[in-house]
Amino acid sequence: MASNGDSEGPPAASNASVGPTGDPSTAGDTDSTRADGSGTSDGVVPAPVEDASGYGLSLTLLGGVLLALAYYGYIAVTGPQTLGQAIPGPFYLLVFALLFVLELFQSRDRGAIAVVRATVLALFYGGLTAFAIEGSVYLWRNPSAALDGYVGVTVLAVSLVVAALAYFLYLAALESNAAGK
Repeated sequence: MASNGDSEGPPAASNASVGPTGDPSTAGDTDSTRADGSGTSDGVVPAPVEDASGYGLSLTLLGGVLLALAYYGYIAVTGPQTLGQAIPGPFYLLVFALLFVLELFQSRDRGAIAVVRATVLALFYGGLTAFAIEGSVYLWRNPSAALDGYVGVTVLAVSLVVAALAYFLYLAALESNAAGK
């Protein structure tokens, strides 16, 4: 890649710590002027977009879609079909195993924390996947369950909001855990 003479290092995260040249009293200060002009700060500094990883956002979107399909899977399992009717049970076990292995190798941590996290993620997403598969078969056979009155759009919208809130709470728990150390 061609360079124009500038350094190709990582860009600064923000301009919050840049003050007027030669004024050390403003180094690290942020603009404390509110939108209403009151000039006071509530101490809340918004998190940068980089805090939300692509992996986390992908899992959130996937979780939202799986949650919507799992809703219909729950309706199917409590109604006309039984769990394992869409595909044989051992395939669900294979899904749990694949999710466990993928998360274990994806984890930055090693040891008990990584195993617990991989187990929880595999159980959660594996359960969602099992019900989502049952829900997909149910919707394939009964498309009117989602199409009548556009109920499927509402279910998907609510599922995406629930998944996003769950991811937000997960990030908040991680941040509070890191701040408490």
